[in-house]
Amino acid sequence: MRKAPWSSLFLGLPVESEPFVKAYAEQKVDEKEFWSSMALLTGHGKPFINSLTLRFQPILDCIRDMYADNREIHCFQDLKSYVEENKIQERMLLLQFRHRATGKLDLSAWKNALLEEMKASKESWRRATDRILEEAKESGANAILHGGYLESTEQLKRPNSEVEIILLEEYWKSPLDILRTTIWKHGFDNVPNREIERCLELHKRYLDLVIKSKSVDEAHEEWTETARKYAQMEYRILAEAC
Repeated sequence: MRKAPWSSLFLGLPVESEPFVKAYAEQKVDEKEFWSSMALLTGHGKPFINSLTLRFQPILDCIRDMYADNREIHCFQDLKSYVEENKIQERMLLLQFRHRATGKLDLSAWKNALLEEMKASKESWRRATDRILEEAKESGANAILHGGYLESTEQLKRPNSEVEIILLEEYWKSPLDILRTTIWKHGFDNVPNREIERCLELHKRYLDLVIKSKSVDEAHEEWTETARKYAQMEYRILAEAC
């Protein structure tokens, strides 16, 4: 965001939250007031607001540092989709908790939740692209911050509107994020159950690291090293077996 100048910025937050984002950018409200407003708007509990804060606070601070009157800030998700998608996230959070507490993986429930999430995300993104194209400036630098896998961006290509997509999670991905991307890329029916189970088991280990670490960044770094060693061990076992 700092390297590439933008005249119009699109965030994956509810459209109804635009006034809050602009107020924060103009330093009319502080961090606590902003997230209190988001909690009231979405009805989310503290765990999900904390998750959103972790993800969006650095972005909001960057926007505040770079904000000027000639720049526009838009949010592209409708509130209904936003709430529905986060209800699915709540189910996944409960499944993760049960997996960690009992050691038992409910594969059927996970597959249902992942499939429902994929369908909801597709529909939400379809409506979001319509909104983005309506608001995108012609002959301007339009930047979209997106946090998930994009099946297609062809619908965002217009002769007079330049749209750049900046992926929020291109640096660090949890095993669950990797599973989501795999399902989106290859199709739900083309990902074997054993691969889904493997990713979810790895995600349980990842969560253990997050819980005991001082920060998510620290957990990501430790997980990357752990995953690298795990992959090398699997390779050696396969090589010896051959």
